[in-house]
Formats: sequence, structure tokens, C-alpha cells
Amino acid sequence: MEGNKVKKQLIIGIILFGISLISGSIQVIFSPYKFVRVVSLFVVIGSSLSLGAFIRELFII
Repeated sequence: MEGNKVKKQLIIGIILFGISLISGSIQVIFSPYKFVRVVSLFVVIGSSLSLGAFIRELFII
């Protein structure tokens, strides 16, 4: 029962993190300022790298 709860929390966390990545990507696309685009792009790339590494480790375990 406890393992099922942890899996559900991980899935919800991944979904919420994915939504934040999508909103960050939209900000990169529609921002009129070059500086904001560059900074947001670095944040989105860094976040997606960490999310990808986490999901990869989750499937290995």
C-alpha cells in the first residue's frame, strides 16, 4: 500500500514538473525581450535535463 502511494506521488510530481516546463517553453517562444528568452531557455534546458535523468533512473530502478 505504501509503495503505491509513493508511485502516485512521483507520477503527480512528474506531471506538475512537465507542466512547468511547458509553461517555461511558452515563455521562451512568446517573450519579446532577448534577455528573458535566453535566461528562460537556459532554465528550461536545465530543468528538462534533470527531469530526463530522474525519469531514466526511475525506470532503471
